Amino acid sequence: MAKIREQKLAEDLYIKGKKTAKDIAQLVGVSEKTVGDWVEKFKWKERRNALLGSQQNGLKNINSLIDMYAENLVAMESDPDAKQDQKTKLVDALAKLNKAKDGFEKEYRIPYNTYINVMDLIMSDMLVKVNPKIHLEIMEFFENHTNELALKY
Repeated sequence: MAKIREQKLAEDLYIKGKKTAKDIAQLVGVSEKTVGDWVEKFKWKERRNALLGSQQNGLKNINSLIDMYAENLVAMESDPDAKQDQKTKLVDALAKLNKAKDGFEKEYRIPYNTYINVMDLIMSDMLVKVNPKIHLEIMEFFENHTNELALKY
């Protein structure tokens, strides 16, 4: 069961977090060879490349549309014959594109649960090595504080 948790965490860090096998091995607590085996066995490299390609192309396309619509809107503002309903449609389209862009960017961030799992592993390893007596107190504080902050955002 523990290996499945580490494997899932490693997968998220490799594909979405764009971390190296060496970094992941240190963060997750497995050997670099194990991470390399997972990358090869489960085709993580291909999935990461596909994700990066779709992310870059998606953002590029959205930004191109935003630029084009903004240029059209600027041109319409200086055109006395431009119709108000066309301007309104362009403003609406720009708002929708910006919202889509925000959603697209959020989708490709490291998921919150992955971040929490990584921080949990780091804190646990560090605290057990540094001062095992306060490990549980600090972990409880960390979890409570993180949840409190997460609710604000």
